[in-house]
Amino acid sequence: MDKNQKKEFVKNFKVSLDKIGLLVITHYSGLKTSETDELRLKLIEAGGNFTITKNSLMRLVLKENKNKELKNLLNGPIAVAYSEDEISAAKVAVNFSKEHDKLLILGGLAGDKFLEQKDVLEIATLPSLDEIRAKLASLIQTPARNIAFALKFAATKLTRVFNEYSKLDIPKEKPETEAKTEEKPETEAKTEEKPETGAKTEVKKTKDK
Repeated sequence: MDKNQKKEFVKNFKVSLDKIGLLVITHYSGLKTSETDELRLKLIEAGGNFTITKNSLMRLVLKENKNKELKNLLNGPIAVAYSEDEISAAKVAVNFSKEHDKLLILGGLAGDKFLEQKDVLEIATLPSLDEIRAKLASLIQTPARNIAFALKFAATKLTRVFNEYSKLDIPKEKPETEAKTEEKPETEAKTEEKPETGAKTEVKKTKDK
C-alpha cells in the first residue's frame, strides 16, 4: 500500500466510522487466511466487516479520539471487526474466538466510548437485534391471540347455552291482557245478583195473604 492508498484508506475509514455502531479491536496472529475470510464473511452477513490493518493507520483513523487506553491496544498484529449496530460485531467476533483461540479480543469502541475486553464480552451475550424484534413481535401478538381465543371460547359457550335452553319445554306465560279478559267483568257479575227491589215486592205479597 503506497502513500496515496494509505491516505485514501484513512479518509474512507473515518467516513465509515461515523456509521459504525461498534468497533472491536482484535489480535489475529496465527489465523489462517481461510479463517479470516470466514470471519469476514460472517461479519458482512451481519452488516459489518473484518479488516486487517496497520497500527499506524488506525492511529490516524482514531486520531481525534483522546482515549489513551484505546491507543494502547494498537500494538502487534491487529484487525478490526465492526458493524453498523452496537451488538453484531462483538457477537460474531467473540463467538468466532471461542472456536479459534488465535483470535484475541482486546477491546473496542462504541461511538466515542472506549470498551474494555470485558465490555465487549458482555455485549456479545446480548440478544441480536433480530432476536429482540422477534421477542417484541411475540409480546405484541400474544395478548391479541389470547383475547381472540377468549372471545371465541365465550361465544362458543354462549351458543351452547342457548341451544340447551331452546331444548327445554318451558310453557309460555300468557300475556297480562289475555289473563284479564278471562276474568268476568265486574258489570256482568252485578247483573247476576237479584235486584233488591224484586226481593222487597215478594215479601209484601206474603204479608197480604
